[in-house]
Amino acid sequence: MVDKSLDDFLSAQTAPAMKIIEDKIHAEVTAKICEYFGINAIDELNAEQISEVKEAQDSREKGFIKLGYNLVLQRLREKS
Repeated sequence: MVDKSLDDFLSAQTAPAMKIIEDKIHAEVTAKICEYFGINAIDELNAEQISEVKEAQDSREKGFIKLGYNLVLQRLREKS
């Protein structure tokens, strides 16, 4: 038996794979948002478009697309 909690064990063991999945989800959602708004990069979004992304995020309870919205908005905040 391992000498740490199940959560600590799983977190440590799955973190690299989860980061890859997270990056793929972010890239896919970012690409589709850019396509939808006809822009080349997510940092080209204007305030109204960012509000639309937030509304879309709020309308989803959970799932991969919700995670994608969360990641896009988080990275936009980090850049500001």
